[in-house]
Amino acid sequence: MQDLHTALLRRIAFEVGSTFPIKLEERLAAAFKACADYANKWFSTELRASNQGHTQVVHILQEVVNAAVDVGHVATMAPTTPKGHHYAKVDLPSFVMGGTRIESVHWQQAKYARKFGKMNEALEPITPDLFDAIEAGAVQDKLFLVVAVAESKSRAGEPEIYFALPYSTLDGYHFIATLNDVIEASKQSTAEPLEPLVTLKKRLDEVERVAKEA
Repeated sequence: MQDLHTALLRRIAFEVGSTFPIKLEERLAAAFKACADYANKWFSTELRASNQGHTQVVHILQEVVNAAVDVGHVATMAPTTPKGHHYAKVDLPSFVMGGTRIESVHWQQAKYARKFGKMNEALEPITPDLFDAIEAGAVQDKLFLVVAVAESKSRAGEPEIYFALPYSTLDGYHFIATLNDVIEASKQSTAEPLEPLVTLKKRLDEVERVAKEA
């Protein structure tokens, strides 16, 4: 049996495909450069960082969807309720995938993100019965996967891209892998059957329980 991190990584890599992370990196690198160029040209030092961060958020949502559409996934910029904003939504066999800028307070407070976060509620140690939680609603038949992006501290203006399973509270992650992790995993053979989703949920729940009790 594969270790849990490897099993989740293989499933993510298999479902997003080998081309998606490469296209996403290319698109986000270009978008982040455009954000920096615009902020440097039009904003004073005091306003530059906040403006650049805001535009990065919008580009992350857009480019997650664009890269997904490019490789044939079902993806859309879905409207929020109440209306006024949009969010990235990519439908994969085992995941609903969104996007965020790491440590985005607005994303953590968004109703749509909290609704998606509930997809992973069955993974948390407070769940008394894993299978009851899964059967409680159709939303539990998938996991919430988020493309979490930060601006690189060592390479200013360039994105660092991660794939993560957030807690339902959105204040941390059950699992996180780098873009390169996913790219490398996608190169490996997929002849070996992937673990059923419910098995992955159960195994991740068990790990979280142990960590909680330690």
